[in-house]
Amino acid sequence: MYISKLNIEGYKNCKNMSDINFNKGLNIIVGENASGKTTIINSLRLILRDNEYSYMNITEDDFYRSFEAESKVENIKIDLEWDELSTDEEVTFLTWCDADFKAKLHLEVDKNPNLRGYYKKNVWGGASKASAFEEETFDCIDCIYLPPLRDAEERLRNGKKSRLAMLLEHQYKNDESKELLVKEVRDFNQSIVDNKEDKFTEIEKAKHDINQKINDSMGTVFGQTINLQFSETSFMSILKNIKMVFFPQIGETDIHKFRDIAINSLGYNNLLYIATVFAELEAIGREKNLFTVLLIEEPEAHLHPQLQIKLIKYLEQLAGEKNNIQIFVTTHSPVLASSVSIDNLIHITNNGETIFATQLSKLNINDDSKNYINRWLDITKSTLLFSKGVILVEGVSEAMLIPEFAKIVLHMYNQDHAGKELPTSLEEAGVSVVNINGINFKHFFKLFCNVDQVDSIRRLQFRCSGITDNDPAKVEVIEQDKDGEDKVKKEENYPLSEEKADGANTALKLKKLINKSTFARLFSSPLKTFEYDLAMNKNTKIMSEVIRSAWSKTGSVKTRLEEIEKQENRYSSDCIRLRKDSIFIYEHIEATEVGKGIFAQMLADKIQNLYNLEMSKDTDKDITTVFNVPKYIADAIIWACGGEITNE
Repeated sequence: MYISKLNIEGYKNCKNMSDINFNKGLNIIVGENASGKTTIINSLRLILRDNEYSYMNITEDDFYRSFEAESKVENIKIDLEWDELSTDEEVTFLTWCDADFKAKLHLEVDKNPNLRGYYKKNVWGGASKASAFEEETFDCIDCIYLPPLRDAEERLRNGKKSRLAMLLEHQYKNDESKELLVKEVRDFNQSIVDNKEDKFTEIEKAKHDINQKINDSMGTVFGQTINLQFSETSFMSILKNIKMVFFPQIGETDIHKFRDIAINSLGYNNLLYIATVFAELEAIGREKNLFTVLLIEEPEAHLHPQLQIKLIKYLEQLAGEKNNIQIFVTTHSPVLASSVSIDNLIHITNNGETIFATQLSKLNINDDSKNYINRWLDITKSTLLFSKGVILVEGVSEAMLIPEFAKIVLHMYNQDHAGKELPTSLEEAGVSVVNINGINFKHFFKLFCNVDQVDSIRRLQFRCSGITDNDPAKVEVIEQDKDGEDKVKKEENYPLSEEKADGANTALKLKKLINKSTFARLFSSPLKTFEYDLAMNKNTKIMSEVIRSAWSKTGSVKTRLEEIEKQENRYSSDCIRLRKDSIFIYEHIEATEVGKGIFAQMLADKIQNLYNLEMSKDTDKDITTVFNVPKYIADAIIWACGGEITNE
């Protein structure tokens, strides 16, 4: 069995009924801050009564309250549903099952507290409140919660709240083994008290002196008697006083080399704490056939990337090997998100009133695309899962330049949209630029829309722009060879601005369907490629300056670049001259003396400096002098940032 669905209404940052569907085994819950990840975890804790932090009390702050109005919701409702119960589980959870033998559990809390200030929780199972309900069924569910920024050292220390003591309690299976431990500790304590062989004279003297002073100061009527021993001799007291120590390598057995965990690192203490929980899970599994729910918030805390990967791989293995365990992990770590299959990922967004959950395993992505995305989704690219918007680009040039273009585009957009301004940069907008290293947009847009046909499946609920080249086919020209014979030759196609060149880019076939979707848009260059279109948008001067500064050789190339710079982007209606200059720039960007990556980096730096200089002016700011961003790129930026675009 596994938890297949969670419904939340009126709790924390969730006003409206929100449906969250889960996977078997491992569930990695990702999304930006305040999207509802912790609300999901706490809802599970509430309804399943997690055992370490006790049955959580409801407070007034748990009821949803809008920032715009003081009124709060009438009640909190949390519902759970389990699927695929075995025959034995159907019997165990019979009073929680509906007619289809789906186990259902419900929690409802009214907004009005009782006279003592407590909020009453109504819990029932099955299809209705009138159904028979057995509280004892909770004994068959073990819910374990590992909080974020946990104080691992505190939880591992010997004492009342020791996680180690909880593990040890599960290790002792029968009364005989418990009594043996108690007897050994009691006999040791008694040997100290008796001191028959005079081994503990100092302890005996200290005890005698304290008792003497009690008698002297309080007398025989009001006085008491003390004894000195290493611990109380009840079973649980012994367990609570057992202490964990560590050695920084595997396999050490010399107890004298071990040290107190207080001097260990935060990261490794977190791992020791998590390992103790895992050992407890195994002990519980041997002890009785429980359904175990493991809730872990931000396991990446204090762990470097390699340890994060090792941990998440172990969780994946654990969930795969055990049928009676389900693991829920919330994370902000691209390392963790990129280290598991996308089938384990659940993306969370929130519109302020409703939590939207997208199971990536349910997006009808075929195996070919799924395998491609799993290979492609590395640490850098998986940042898209934590973004408010994303811009997919073909290569490194676009990835470096678009953040600088965005500052110009957003500044100009905000000037024309008073009262509906967008953030002033991609960073401020929470938008990531992701380089997909090619034109395989069909794989990645499947996360946001169905590129094969229109469907109603809920996909990632934030905006995604794609920027791709037109890539027109080469044109055929006829030339005469030395014998005067006509020969057909194919040459690069460099369209003029007023020409409509049909693109040979296969991604363009997806454009119409993608642009009908709610959250995805694909924008293509109208002419040829990214760099050529930049030049044709009358940016030849600044682009020539960059190439010339990177060109080490003197000669005709630098002379030609200087001529382009002197043109000062003034082409008027001379489209032929503009194309000629743009072709020269385009061809020399890819020359070995420069290269696309170096060119993009240098151009980005130059644009940044010019933008900052213009913005530093007190008056007469003119951002249009910095760079003329082509409309298709500007539209992609505005769309991803949540703006309105025209003439898509």
